[in-house]
Amino acid sequence: MIHIEVDTQAEIEKIAKRLEWQAIKAPDVLRLSINATARKVRKQIPNNVEDAYTIDPSVLKDRKRGAPTVQTAKPGNIMAVIRSRGPVNELSDFLAEEGSRGVKAKVRKDGGKKLLERAGATAFKVTFRSTHEAIAQRRIGETYTTSGAADRVEKYGMPRRGQWPDMTRIKVLTGPSVPSMMGNEDVQEQTRTMLYDVLDREIEKRIEKTIQGK
Repeated sequence: MIHIEVDTQAEIEKIAKRLEWQAIKAPDVLRLSINATARKVRKQIPNNVEDAYTIDPSVLKDRKRGAPTVQTAKPGNIMAVIRSRGPVNELSDFLAEEGSRGVKAKVRKDGGKKLLERAGATAFKVTFRSTHEAIAQRRIGETYTTSGAADRVEKYGMPRRGQWPDMTRIKVLTGPSVPSMMGNEDVQEQTRTMLYDVLDREIEKRIEKTIQGK
């Protein structure tokens, strides 16, 4: 979540001095400038996230998965808020490749590809009955219930040559959510640097338009 707020009274007074006899319009100039800034920053944030992470760009455009939205400033509350709400993303949404040793993944662009292995279990790509594809890993020591085992027998068939389907539970691996990536320190720094630069330009633009009667 990113708040776009300023010292409202001080900014209104500065704008009012520039507007002179139209000083009464200063609060609206500030409110509209903040809202215009919020919309521009909202569009830029996904680009900042892409600069830092290997996330599939389509995820950053999906509101159900955390694409940022804007709560605009109102006359009685001159503050805009950029929000993001979404679940964790599956690791398959990031850069990952499967080799002979298992799956290697890279979530941050400033990091390297890492072989996914835990307790001797390597990660692998899997396609579920629903056709959904994911990256999963076996949970050593945990097995499916009788019902779960029956489902796997139905899917893979009865044992051949004395080998039953592997009944070890699997876990779909996940990466950071969009809100979490937006909260990354580098992403926040890029965003705030842009935010106040854009806000200054939006205020200046609206002051000029008001003075010129546009």
